[in-house]
Amino acid sequence: MKRFRAVALAVAVVAIATADIGSPNVIFDGNAGPYPVRVIVRPPSVVPGLADVIVRVDAADASRVVLRPVYSRVGVNGAPQGDEARRTPGRPNVYTGQLWLMVRGAYSVYVTVSGARGQGTAIVPVNSFATGRLGLSRGLGVLLAMLGALLLAGLVTIIRAASGESLLAPGQPLDARMRRRANLVAGVATPVLGLLVLGGAKWWSSVDAEYQRFMYRPPAVDAVVSMAGAETPNGVRRTLKLSLRDTASYHALLSAVIPDHGKMMHLFLVEDPDLTAFAHLHPVQTDSLSFTTEVPGIPAGHYRLFGDLALENGTTLTVTTSVDVPPLPDSPAAPSDRDDAWSVAPGATQLWPGASAPIENGNLVVSWAGTASPFRVGQPVDLRFVVRTRYGAPATLEPYLGMSAHAVVMHHDGSVFVHLHPMGTVSSAAQQVFVARDRGDTTTNGTLRIDSAAATMTMPVSSEFSLPYEFPKPGRYRLWVQVKAHGVPWTAVFDADVVR
Repeated sequence: MKRFRAVALAVAVVAIATADIGSPNVIFDGNAGPYPVRVIVRPPSVVPGLADVIVRVDAADASRVVLRPVYSRVGVNGAPQGDEARRTPGRPNVYTGQLWLMVRGAYSVYVTVSGARGQGTAIVPVNSFATGRLGLSRGLGVLLAMLGALLLAGLVTIIRAASGESLLAPGQPLDARMRRRANLVAGVATPVLGLLVLGGAKWWSSVDAEYQRFMYRPPAVDAVVSMAGAETPNGVRRTLKLSLRDTASYHALLSAVIPDHGKMMHLFLVEDPDLTAFAHLHPVQTDSLSFTTEVPGIPAGHYRLFGDLALENGTTLTVTTSVDVPPLPDSPAAPSDRDDAWSVAPGATQLWPGASAPIENGNLVVSWAGTASPFRVGQPVDLRFVVRTRYGAPATLEPYLGMSAHAVVMHHDGSVFVHLHPMGTVSSAAQQVFVARDRGDTTTNGTLRIDSAAATMTMPVSSEFSLPYEFPKPGRYRLWVQVKAHGVPWTAVFDADVVR
């Protein structure tokens, strides 16, 4: 078999996020029992810290919402009692609250809604990791330094007075001997106090260094593309192999990878910097931290790589690097997975009322059904789309990975990356981890028994769908919207502008 020289990949890990990149807020669109809800969780960047929770209940007969933080290691039976969320003035169907996330790891916010229809609970998985440090502005730093110097001077003055004037009877003047004694004591006390301040500064620096040492950093990913198989019936293959490894003091890969939407990994390749080529692949897991897949019909070039993973402890991760893809063979091999999808588009359709992008060789059209961009940073938005035939009739779609649609949203500079579906940003596999933990469903070796059928559940499929999201920063974003028709996944490409 003829073999070609392997092409090494340059690794440029971005250590800024857990699940998704640069988009920390968690969004869930679904049901709490009989009540339709949308839950937004804004996790803290420091741990312990307060998470902000916003719950919209689309039911007039709901009367109470309770929020409860559940840590994956203890489950619901070891969780604290929930806190009642407050109604928002002027918006009676919107509730807000805050929850303490006390330790690192996988949490879930249990949102329990009560009302005339009874009671129901929605499980919203949330990663609890320290991802940032609270900064100190230059002005505040100068002010605190001045106040510290003033306090130090005041303490020296108090020590001098205590060793001089305080020893005299009322009205007795301070003689030269007592003055020398007071000055000597103050002179000795000044460097001692300075050493104490220096020691405190060193202690604080060591605490800060320890905090930074245990800040979350995503696993690194080593990758190699090899080309082989010229003599096989399937033609030359471009095989991409990924190997994950922890690089931080706080290890993220503490438990086994589990399937999410029926796949062990969701891998995305985006051509850099033009964003003209895109691929959504599903590598096969070859051992605990290694994966492999065939690179489909995308052109040669430099690509950003993002890999989404779900772990058995309820954590979700996104690993990222960059890759140089070699030229496309004359007879490329078939994709590794029937749900692999890719697109090569020289441009994108701007999100504007009535804007549309053709797919399936022009037989279907994906149209924007929402308002015109620009959108605003931090404002919840429904990314609404409708798929029709080229004659204008509603299209008949099939479930794509259990959903009406999937989408990838990425800032043009690569600083934001998120994998969306109609449920929002949450992982159905992570939800099942908490369900299994609550019912105590474990195997003989103590690992959780995940209901694979529930983790790959199929939601109702419609030609019209909505993807809930909050854009985290201003700029231009690229959206790849994916649906399945006639047994094949297809990709439509859009652009959206976001302002503050």
